[in-house]
Amino acid sequence: MSAGGIVVPESETSTTPLAQKEAADIADGTLRRSEAVATHIHRAGLCIIWVMVVMGTSLALIWAWHLGAPEKWRFLTVEQLSDLQKTLLAAVGSSTATNLGKRWIGDKPKP
Repeated sequence: MSAGGIVVPESETSTTPLAQKEAADIADGTLRRSEAVATHIHRAGLCIIWVMVVMGTSLALIWAWHLGAPEKWRFLTVEQLSDLQKTLLAAVGSSTATNLGKRWIGDKPKP
């Protein structure tokens, strides 16, 4: 802050109990351990998401193959193809409903 061209330093904030606890956790290594656990959980979540993306893409490619391939090249039965279409429709439908719900029901940005 300045008062008439003179710079007045701001007063230092007092140390909060939360800041003291964090400093103690850093000193004894507890914070590093909890960060490591959080990192492992994050990486596991990413792996699960990527597995789901790869599976969804594979199912979509198999379905597209069966739409365009000649009869002798197809490897799924009619029942299996029907189940595959139901699975893809459910995945796309739930994704669409989630996105629309987030857009219409979610938090509105503050002006």
